[in-house]
Amino acid sequence: MAWADFEGTARLSYRGGVVRLADKDVRSALELVWDAAEYTGVDPFPREFLARLASLIRADAIVGYHEVEARAPWRVVEAVEIPAEGVPIEIQQAATPFCPQDPLQNGLRRGERRVLKLSDCAGRRGMRKLDLYHCVWKPLGIDDSLRVWFPAPPGRARTMYLERGKRDFSERDRSLLELLRPSLIRIVRRADRRRRGDVRALLTPRELEILRWIGRGKTTREIAALLVVSPHTVRKHVEHILEKLNARTRSEALARVVEAC
Repeated sequence: MAWADFEGTARLSYRGGVVRLADKDVRSALELVWDAAEYTGVDPFPREFLARLASLIRADAIVGYHEVEARAPWRVVEAVEIPAEGVPIEIQQAATPFCPQDPLQNGLRRGERRVLKLSDCAGRRGMRKLDLYHCVWKPLGIDDSLRVWFPAPPGRARTMYLERGKRDFSERDRSLLELLRPSLIRIVRRADRRRRGDVRALLTPRELEILRWIGRGKTTREIAALLVVSPHTVRKHVEHILEKLNARTRSEALARVVEAC
C-alpha cells in the first residue's frame, strides 16, 4: 500500500475485524491482564508486563508505553520501554525533523480507537523512500509497528507500541491487541487513581500558589495583581491545573487538593 503523499497525510488501508484466535492465545492474553491487576506501582505497564506482551505478540525491536504532550514541540511525560535504554539520543535528534512523516504519530492518532499497523499505511517500498526510515526505522531494525492508543487527558496522547523487523504484524497480532485494549485502558486508569493519592505532586509551585489564592476567594484579576503577572497568565495556569487534575471547575480542582492534604 503506497502513501498518498510522503510529505502529508498517508492513506490508511485498515483491514481490521477480529479474526479467529487460537484458544492458547486467548488464555495467554487473559492471564496477562489478570496478573497485571496485581501491580501496585505508579507505572501502568512495568517492563515485566511489556516483556510478556512482546512474547505473546512477537516484537523483536522495541516494545513500550508512553504518554506525551501531543502538541509540538512534543514532550514525553512518561515512558517505559524494552530495551530499557530506549532509542539512542543521536537517533532521536536525527529523527526530529522527519517525525511528521510517521503516519502513526501521536498528534495525528491520539483519538484513534483502532489498533493500527505501520504496514496499513505504507508498503516496504514506500517506507524506504522516507528520510524517517533511514534515520530511525532502519538503524533500529524496524520494518513494522503495531500501535494502540488509550484515552488521555486533554492535550496528551497515550500509546502502546510493538515494533519488529523482517516481517509485518499479522491480523492475529492486531486482533490480540484489540482483545486486550479494554483491559489495558482499565490498567491505565487504575494507575492514574494510584497516582492521585497525592495530587499536589502533579502541580508546580506556582500552580499550587494560584490554587491557594483561589481557595481564599480571590478572582483572576486579584491573583494577577498579587503575583505581578497578567490575568492571561493566571488563566493559563488555571487551565493547566484543571487539565492536570482532570477537573472541570476551579472548585473541583481545589476540592481534590484539599482531599489530598
